[in-house]
Amino acid sequence: MRLANKTAIVTGATGQFGHVIARAYAREGANLYLCEFPEAAGALTKLRDEIAATGAKVACGTHDVSTQAGAAELAAAAMKAYGQIDILLNGTSGGGHGKLFEISEAAWRKAIDRGLTAFFFTCQQVGKEMARRGSGKIINISSIVGRIGAGGAVGWGANNGGIDAMTAALAQALGMYGINVVALARGATDTTPYSAEASAERLRRLPFGRLGREDDIVGPAIFLATDEAAWIAGSVVYCDGGYVTAAATDAEFRPTEVPYRGK
Repeated sequence: MRLANKTAIVTGATGQFGHVIARAYAREGANLYLCEFPEAAGALTKLRDEIAATGAKVACGTHDVSTQAGAAELAAAAMKAYGQIDILLNGTSGGGHGKLFEISEAAWRKAIDRGLTAFFFTCQQVGKEMARRGSGKIINISSIVGRIGAGGAVGWGANNGGIDAMTAALAQALGMYGINVVALARGATDTTPYSAEASAERLRRLPFGRLGREDDIVGPAIFLATDEAAWIAGSVVYCDGGYVTAAATDAEFRPTEVPYRGK
């Protein structure tokens, strides 16, 4: 098991990607501390019980990590449970989609507070505990929208662009303490309720003929948490099926028979 004897915090643990990564870390032998915002307490307890039933060691707590005090509580709770923190997987988010002129102040602040701000405070407070030991892995779940423009996701783009830039800065600030900080950017997934037209638009840029799946992110999330990724710091690793590097391929340049399609 690649994460045996490691302790991993997963924030946003019940979210779209948090739950699959948490389960994967448990399968790889990690001791888990799962974190959610207070309103997700029920879903968090259910996830904890499901993972515990597999024999994994798992604790959980609700913490408002959009505040410095909440992030400090998270770090203290994980330290109390296990005595060390080896991995921090930041997976919280607050949306940020909508028509530009209809975005409210509350929606904008939620996008930034539950993403960029929460990531900063957890990196700061958990990073402090990692620094005392001289090692650690921090993985910030980001999005391709941090790199590409999307007129219907101004808040989401600003949030994830900020996370990507902050990751580079934190890799320098925390790297001096032996801590690797990276961003893992995901792309369009089949669990997002796209319209048929929206799905088709994205598929034009995905050569494998399918949208992403939630578990596509699992392999990279495990690798980046291991010592095998010791020389990766400050980078944004794209797990998006090639979306950000490709423009749409026009129909006349597409093969009429494709032997491989999203297996």
